[in-house]
Amino acid sequence: MALIEELNQQGNFLFRWRSYIPGVILFLSLLYLPYVPFFQGNYMSNLYWLTGAFVVSLAGLFVRCFTIGYTPKNTSGRNTKQQVADVVNQSGIYSLVRHPLYVGNFLMYLGPVLILRDFAFALVYIMFFYLYYERIIFAEEYFLRGKFKDAYLKWADKTPAFIPRLSGYQKPNLDFSFRNIWKREYPSLFGIIVVFTVFDLIQIYFQEPNLRVVDITGIWKPFHTWFFGFGLIFYIVTRLIVKTTKLLEVEGR
Repeated sequence: MALIEELNQQGNFLFRWRSYIPGVILFLSLLYLPYVPFFQGNYMSNLYWLTGAFVVSLAGLFVRCFTIGYTPKNTSGRNTKQQVADVVNQSGIYSLVRHPLYVGNFLMYLGPVLILRDFAFALVYIMFFYLYYERIIFAEEYFLRGKFKDAYLKWADKTPAFIPRLSGYQKPNLDFSFRNIWKREYPSLFGIIVVFTVFDLIQIYFQEPNLRVVDITGIWKPFHTWFFGFGLIFYIVTRLIVKTTKLLEVEGR
């Protein structure tokens, strides 16, 4: 098999599992987390650091939401079985970068990595992300080039793949749709909330040994209840709306 076909095959395989394989990074982070002391040696300082990392993940979610808010149906989707694209998105954020959703993913996973405060581990994450998504991007662009030919090549020639350019923004062709974001990105928000709640609890457990002999209420602080409770209720309610109604359906999205 020629290398170009092999890379395409690998990319399509990873494309189908792209929502799960990055979980390897989260798993490795969890294994490392018990050995990470509180930032500046106390819980409140560590909470500020955790909040900063949380903002990084939210920035990634914002990039995804901004992208999806303007995209038409059968583009920028969560499809996994095969590549799908009715048009080549070239306006909005796609006028600055070809793969904004993957930029968002990078930031979302970077947040938990930053909690570890380990430069070497961060480099491992960046390399893993690069090698992993490079093949997915290759497969996507192989498909788009074959389907849209010169139209795709002309856009790709002036638009960077991953690091956005800072000029040349073009107004989106569609209006912003909050309902489309709500329908498609609610799992991402809940996932971020779950990850940061679990990471905080693990650090408390291992960095405050006196709490190990008490019940979970000694570790579970009031803001955990509000933080995780909001995420869980939001997820359940949205899930019910999506599965039982057409409230979040938007024509052409």
